[in-house]
Amino acid sequence: MIARDTTPETLDTRLAEAVERGQTLEVILVLRGRVRPVAGGRRWRIRVEGGRVVTFAGDWVVAATPVTPLTAPRRG
Repeated sequence: MIARDTTPETLDTRLAEAVERGQTLEVILVLRGRVRPVAGGRRWRIRVEGGRVVTFAGDWVVAATPVTPLTAPRRG
């Protein structure tokens, strides 16, 4: 299922069905933000739009591509 080809409701239904059936899914997320290492480990964090932070293991990464920032970087 490709997210851009469906509605959020359809995606929610698909995820709920997977939970009910005990299915294992491969979920691909695209995150855009600034990446930093997490102290003391092999994990990374990314600050995404809106200020939220997501942490992840490096071996979860399929690709990393530089992009033009959506907004100007903070100064200060």
